[in-house]
Amino acid sequence: MELTRRKFLKRCGQLLLILGLDNFAPSLAAAAETSLPIKYLRQIITADPAKSRTIMWQTTEELPECRLEYRSTYIPVKTQAVSCKILTEDNATNYFYTAKLTGLTPAADYEYRILSGSQTTGWHHFTTAPATVAAFSALIFCDSQCGQDYSVWTRTLTNAWQRHPDAHFFTDIGDLTDNGQLNWHWDSFFTAMGDMPEKHLFVPVMGNHECYSLDWKFCRPQRYLDSFTLPQNGSSRYQGYYYSYDYGPIHFIVLNTQMLELNDFAPDLLQEQLDWLKQDVRSHKKTWQVVLMHKDVLAYDEYQQGTKQAGGISDVGHAFMKVFDELHIDLVLTGHMHTYRNRGHIKNLKPAEQGPVYIMSGPSGNEQYHVPADETYDRSAIYQPTPENYLVLDANNSQLTIRDYTVSGEHVDTVILKK
Repeated sequence: MELTRRKFLKRCGQLLLILGLDNFAPSLAAAAETSLPIKYLRQIITADPAKSRTIMWQTTEELPECRLEYRSTYIPVKTQAVSCKILTEDNATNYFYTAKLTGLTPAADYEYRILSGSQTTGWHHFTTAPATVAAFSALIFCDSQCGQDYSVWTRTLTNAWQRHPDAHFFTDIGDLTDNGQLNWHWDSFFTAMGDMPEKHLFVPVMGNHECYSLDWKFCRPQRYLDSFTLPQNGSSRYQGYYYSYDYGPIHFIVLNTQMLELNDFAPDLLQEQLDWLKQDVRSHKKTWQVVLMHKDVLAYDEYQQGTKQAGGISDVGHAFMKVFDELHIDLVLTGHMHTYRNRGHIKNLKPAEQGPVYIMSGPSGNEQYHVPADETYDRSAIYQPTPENYLVLDANNSQLTIRDYTVSGEHVDTVILKK
């Protein structure tokens, strides 16, 4: 039997694994690499980042016999099946691939590559979270949506990671793109991030702009849902709309505030979330409970359909604040208004008790507005119009520290919560 070059390299790789010298395997594999038309490789948050990882990527053509291989110093190469969703919108067809890796070792380095038939990518790397995380930091972005140019989003993200390279993950709290059905906006959003989502865990949150159609009417946010395979929430109808995950001493709850935009498509979304929220918080025992959601609990100058006025508590605030009080949520991080505001503790229906701390941040893109002050609730605010800014969350068992910075590095505010 003829020993071809490909077979020779394969046998060499197998021999290295048997001998425990698999660290040399990537160079051998690289010699046989062929280009695959994948783009926007990304790591998506899982319910337990210490033992699992979700890897996603996109193509504009179907990949036959697509699969993922992964390995570490603890295990030889394993093959993981992948799932694929196909979506055609805005005269563009995209294929969204997902590989779910489970049973991983905490605090371990892994390599993976994507294969289609006899073609393969190079090896990519990720590290699982430690089994116990006593302290960590995370980068919080909001409203990365841009008009004709997403370079502002690139600058905000790049500057933040350069200043805080030890952050464990990053999130974008809604309005990732300006139009949820326009292919150009999604391509621009992912292109602007470069390899950041490949290198760092990403936590997406749905905003109202993810629910806008090409003609700026409300629509089902299918592009968002297909772009991110998110932790299970137990819902048969609204998987991906809301979810939760644990990291270190914090239980994070990601909520959906698009009841208005989704009323015709998900009329019972709010009630289902409220029921789930109570069960979720009571079944996760962490030191801190932190909510991430797009729209804010204050209306400022935005007219509210429920209250029929602007200012004061928003429709979203009326929907969620009472439950937040009951569940003793510690911190609520929002966006939507494209400015930074620290409201401290807002006491809702139980004035004898202390409610959550509410902090709003943004934008991370180039959509900037003048937002009036709320003299009743605002404790501190950034100047207007708000420049691009972001939050840094530092957490341990006894303290949460939230710092706001502009894209140029100006320190705007610090909020500290203690237990």
